[in-house]
Amino acid sequence: MNEGPPKQPGVADTVRTIGALSTVGISFVLAVVIGAGAGYFLMNRFDLGGWVFLLGFVFGVVAGILNVYRTAGRFLK
Repeated sequence: MNEGPPKQPGVADTVRTIGALSTVGISFVLAVVIGAGAGYFLMNRFDLGGWVFLLGFVFGVVAGILNVYRTAGRFLK
């Protein structure tokens, strides 16, 4: 059976791809901002050292990387 030439990606596929990629970027940035913000809040609220801010930032980066990994895994299937 001849199915013909492969289909060209349409506008809907392009918009879906752009949406998925923007979701990846936004989720990474938000995870870092939330982690750093939580660290900053705890540092100022409880008079802790700057290491708490750094720890919150690192947790945010790790959470952002996990979000990117999960989203990319769903997108590439």
